[in-house]
Amino acid sequence: MTIQINPGAIGFHPSDRLLEELQILERLAHNIVVGSKTIEGVQYTALLIKGMTLTAQKFKASSSDLLMLLPPTYPSLPPIGCYLNYPWKTVGEGDHHFTRQSYYGAPFLSDEGWYWYCVGLGGGFNHDHWQNAWRPATPADRGHNLSTLFITARHAINTDE
Repeated sequence: MTIQINPGAIGFHPSDRLLEELQILERLAHNIVVGSKTIEGVQYTALLIKGMTLTAQKFKASSSDLLMLLPPTYPSLPPIGCYLNYPWKTVGEGDHHFTRQSYYGAPFLSDEGWYWYCVGLGGGFNHDHWQNAWRPATPADRGHNLSTLFITARHAINTDE
């Protein structure tokens, strides 16, 4: 199991809260890279989970990397969906949540090889839903955290529910 912190050009340093959540996530995801990514002036915490297993019933590949862009206000707000570096051959092929576009304010990263997957990681796609469904807590393992985000995304991506 590995967690790699990538300081990048801006000298990214994860908060104590993020480090606590990464330790919880490490129990489920075995190769994690975390750093910073600035898109259109917004600085996100980029969480890369390498080699997430994909189901053979739905995918032609056995794994994909998964990217979550944590907003600057995380953990108050969850990320908007997630990204896979698995390009489907046609829009919506096999799964209408996988679009090659991004919606609800999620950054468009297809030009960089990251394809947005529409999954309500915090219980929906607007602030009202997040306030009602997204429940981080202190300590982190008592509420929603990176681990619950990963479990939700992995389940949604690998099933047809």
